[in-house]
This record gives sequence, C-alpha cells and structure tokens, in this order.
Amino acid sequence: MPSIAGAGGGRLFSVNGAAAYWGSSRRRLLLLQRPLFSSLAGGGTGDDVTPHLPVVIVGAGPVGLVLSFLLTKFGIKCAVLEKNVEFTRHPRAHFINNRTMEIFRKLDGLAGDIERSQPPVDLWRKFVYCTSLSGSILGSVDHMKQEDFDKIISPISVAHFSQHKLVDLLLKKLDGIGFQTCLPGDIGSSTQDLVLENKILLGHECSSVQLTDKGILIGASFNEAGRMQERKIHCGLLLGADGARSTVRELAGIHMKGQRDLQKLVSVHFRSKDLGKYLSRERPGMLFFIFNPGAIGVLVAHDLEHGEFVLQIPFYPPQQMFEDFSTKVVPVGYFSLFQFISISCLIHMYNLYQIVYKLFFSSEIYIYKYS
Repeated sequence: MPSIAGAGGGRLFSVNGAAAYWGSSRRRLLLLQRPLFSSLAGGGTGDDVTPHLPVVIVGAGPVGLVLSFLLTKFGIKCAVLEKNVEFTRHPRAHFINNRTMEIFRKLDGLAGDIERSQPPVDLWRKFVYCTSLSGSILGSVDHMKQEDFDKIISPISVAHFSQHKLVDLLLKKLDGIGFQTCLPGDIGSSTQDLVLENKILLGHECSSVQLTDKGILIGASFNEAGRMQERKIHCGLLLGADGARSTVRELAGIHMKGQRDLQKLVSVHFRSKDLGKYLSRERPGMLFFIFNPGAIGVLVAHDLEHGEFVLQIPFYPPQQMFEDFSTKVVPVGYFSLFQFISISCLIHMYNLYQIVYKLFFSSEIYIYKYS
C-alpha cells in the first residue's frame, strides 16, 4: 500500500520562478536552472546501499519524458519510474498548442519532426456538426486563422499529433542523448547510481515516499520473476508526472477539489482506412459532433490518412451501463454507412471530471499535469 512518512527536515528546493508551461494551464513542466542542483549534479552516493539521484520523475508520459530530456540537457542526472511495462498505443490527447510547440523547438528539432509527421492541416482544421458521418451536415467551424500560418503571434503553428506518436518521438530523442528503457529484469537488484541514472524504469511503481535529512527516500515496487520486490532510491527532488490519478499526489497528501463524474463516456478506439478515405474526400475535420435520435457522440479523427479514430459516446447510469456497449452496437447510428461497421475496436470507459489540485508542490515534491 502506498505510504508517505517524514523524518527530519528534508532538503527544501526553490524554483525561483523558473517555470514554463506545457500546453495549456493544465499542462505544466518545470525548467530548472543548472545552479539549483550543483551539489547533486554528479549523482552522489547517499549511503552504501541506496543510490542517490538529483531528480526522480514518476510517469513516462509526454511531461515526464520532456522533463527528463531537459534535465539531462542541463547536466542534471535523473531517472524515470513508470508503473506500466509497456507504452500504450491508445492515441489519447492529440492537439498541441503554440507554447508547447515552442518548447519542442528546443528539443533537438522535435517540433519539426511533428510538423513533418502530422496529417495535412486541411484534414483537421475544421469541427463538423452532423446527424451522422454520412448524414446531413448541420454546420462546420474552421478553427485555423491566417495569422496561424503567417506565424505572427508565434514562430510556430499548432499541431495535430496523437500522444502515442509523440511518446515514440520523445523516446527516440532520449535514446539519442543516452537514455535507456529498462524492465525490472534488465537491472536486477543493483543499487549503484550508474545503473539507474538516465534510465526509464518500466514496471516500477512509486509505492512509498519518506522525507529524510538526506532528501527523499522512494520505494519503487516491481515484479521480478513473479515476486513483488521494492527498490529504494534516494533523490533530492521528486517530480510527479503520473496523470490525473497521481500516486505521487496521494503520497504527498495533496488533495483535489471540484466536481467528479460530470459525465461518463464510452471511449472506442478503432481503425478504418475506408472511413478515413471517405471523410478525407467528403467532409474532412478533426472533431465530428454527431446528433440524431438514435446516437449522440463525438468522433475524434486522430489520423484520416491512416484511418485512426476514437469515438466518445456519453452514457447515463443506471439507465445505461458500460457493459451494454459492444463492438456490434457501437457503430449503429454513428456511421450510417454499413461498409464501415466491420471494424476492429477497443472499448474503454472514461469519466469526465472538473477538478484542480489544491497544491502543485509539497516540500521537495512537485506535481505536473497532462490531460
């Protein structure tokens, strides 16, 4: 069970206002100045059995990976803990705003890679409102302005690029500066600093946090050969980038306030090149808001060229339950083109919240949010 304990005063770091934003106000990353970690830049030993790293990041999503890249570029040793043993192939987020793209320009050409890899802008600049994907168009809105292309406000335009593809590019950038992705079996039970620094440790879940007079003592649980074990790591600063249900946030005692369960949605991830070709030709867009007596939903066209989509369908317990939805009933009423029904899809449940963290830091623990 995750736990947090305090012993001694710990070491308090100040960021001195050196903060930048990842995307919108809900997407944050911290730019750290080199002098902040001058005493720990080389790693240190902590004690004889516990490795000591200047920074440990929890969460290997876009925020955690960007943080690890920037810290490494500043000469600050770090490691990333990720509880999953593999990276998700679900598209998740897809729109990257100007400020984020500006930051990506500093990541060894990441912004340029995204611009070259994303779908053509004419395929995603509009929101389409319709009775079905082949039915009447109720209206459409072009969200791109000429000033976006003329780069008057920002030196780079917004982008439409799915999160799982962004993670792939970030992993390549990290590989180029010496980062490695490791499973528990690749490391074993070694406690040496050099084994953990510049590593993304998959299958490692932050299970405990203890403030000590040497910094922070982290417990990272992992499964090796069918047995749960725990690796202890000392660090000077713990950065939580582990999502809305952040374990780091819970361990730090940081609470959330706001409304929960505003809406329950079924999230259907599927691929259909035929549907992609049809929409590209007839009514290209990024989002399709579907309204008819038999179906309400929003189709996110992650990539029309390759036919990758996510359909978000609201449902209303107890009249409707998540178990009522299947691959057979989902397409009916949304497509109205029966040649598109034979698709393979993955169905998830998604809860819509309107919440905010009461704090984004506690002592040497900082929380960064991507949503």
